Amino acid sequence: MARSSGKKPAKSSRRFLWLAIGIVVAIGAYTGVWFYLADQLESRSQFLLSDLRDQNVTADCRDMDVRGYPFRLGLYCTSVLAKDNVADTTVTAGSFRSAAQVYKPNHIVSELDGPVSVEAAIGLLADLDWEVLRSSTVFNLSGLDRASLETRNLQAAITLPGETDPVEVAAASSELHARQNSADLDAVLRLNTASLVFGGVLDTSTTFDMQADLTLGDRAWLLSGGGRTEQQPWRNLSASLNSLNADLNNGAGLSIEGPFSIDAEGYLTGKFNLEIRDMKAWQEFIGTVFPDMSDDIANAAGIAVSINGGGSNLSLPINVDKGTVRIGFIQLGKIPPL
Repeated sequence: MARSSGKKPAKSSRRFLWLAIGIVVAIGAYTGVWFYLADQLESRSQFLLSDLRDQNVTADCRDMDVRGYPFRLGLYCTSVLAKDNVADTTVTAGSFRSAAQVYKPNHIVSELDGPVSVEAAIGLLADLDWEVLRSSTVFNLSGLDRASLETRNLQAAITLPGETDPVEVAAASSELHARQNSADLDAVLRLNTASLVFGGVLDTSTTFDMQADLTLGDRAWLLSGGGRTEQQPWRNLSASLNSLNADLNNGAGLSIEGPFSIDAEGYLTGKFNLEIRDMKAWQEFIGTVFPDMSDDIANAAGIAVSINGGGSNLSLPINVDKGTVRIGFIQLGKIPPL
């Protein structure tokens, strides 16, 4: 009996020792794999930056570093710079952080710190800032499959080419979601507690919530790449505005939907159904957003109300033919090429 009982502790000790050795070897192997992947990520990132330079794009991820051990793998930069030397456009931003779970490397989440500045030779200027900007991207074998972007407390001032006054936008939160849908591209934009002004003083007392749902025909390649070389991908486009809903904080509402297209010259053609709740409130709001167009807006609103038979709520078909906007046979105006 004494001999039998003396062997059990020895067997248990050997099993524990082999278990401990196995754990150490597994940790060592995993650590080696992680640092190998980290080295590959940094090398690949440096290669992509070098490849961009061959395409006349200067890009810099300052103080590039790979972090996240043991369970994540991510790229970190203290600042970001990109310059298209052909279009003479420069983009600068704050620090960048990304991470992917080791067991799911095709799903990457990232954050970018503001402010962001965009300056283009064509006259486009943009300054953007936010409290938080996060993105989520999922890749498949053909490239980027779907992407999401969200911000909190967004502030933006954008000066369009040929204009001197900026378009100013503010939003408590915003979301942009895009995904491949066979050859098409689905996109959804949401703005919450937003304000907008062009050529005036930004007034945050009247805010709006908006959601737009779009399908762009044959534009999945904008996410996946696909080797397309179109310089203006919004042209030669067939698309559908599945829904656009906007609600002012005073209770007024607006919805519009319908198919549309943009030709090679940038002219819009489409057939839309428009519904407006409280036309007067929308007239005042749009007149505040575009103060230089307040007279034109008042005329268009008067025509729409008279065609609808009066009242503050409207339901009208809107036809656009190569940029010319009509309600029935009455022409409201002309949309310039996009």
